[in-house]
Amino acid sequence: MAALVAWPSRPEVTFAIGTRRDGDARLDGPDWSRVTSTIHSERWTLLTEEHGSVVRVVSAAGEHCGRDGDAIVTSAVSTPIGVWVGDCAPIGLVGDRSIAVVHAGWRGLEDGVVESAVDTMVSTGDSLRGAIIGPHIRACCYEFGSDDLDRLAHRFGAAVRGVTRESRPAFDVNAAIRIVLARLGVASIVDVGRCTGCRADAFFSHRVRRGSPRHVFGAWIGEPPA
Repeated sequence: MAALVAWPSRPEVTFAIGTRRDGDARLDGPDWSRVTSTIHSERWTLLTEEHGSVVRVVSAAGEHCGRDGDAIVTSAVSTPIGVWVGDCAPIGLVGDRSIAVVHAGWRGLEDGVVESAVDTMVSTGDSLRGAIIGPHIRACCYEFGSDDLDRLAHRFGAAVRGVTRESRPAFDVNAAIRIVLARLGVASIVDVGRCTGCRADAFFSHRVRRGSPRHVFGAWIGEPPA
């Protein structure tokens, strides 16, 4: 079962961090029940990620499931939302009333998917409390072409230039996420600190192991504590 993390200042908000044991990205696949059993609900909203910056707002369980997009925002109780990830970074955002999940690959980061999700939350009058960064490929395993890396360094800053274990140029996804969150004024960040490239025992990785399956990163708002 996916690891569950409750947000400290909003204990009714739970994030589910899936691993390869929770199955791949097939809603009708035999492993899907192992994911949905986390909250005993089949009515998740998961999108068809496009590595872009489209944000979907969900007001009822299952709304927009299967549509294109890379971020979901909801303020509804008992309305599970999630993104499928392998090497791309899953990010959870927590506001005073709403939550969001974001699928952030390098293209989505460059296109502003995190900013778009936060803008959507703020446009409803919400204020952002913090963020959680899930497992994703780290610089140690993410060799990157020089032209793309130069462009991303111009977009985010020199801190996104990393090196692999073989001392080759790499893109530091984690550094880029932290830079974006800092620009947005997010001070409270929880980072699970795991690399999908390194942890073949726990995570799928297309970049390192050429696998196609993915795991889910989910979130939901439960009933507030009495």
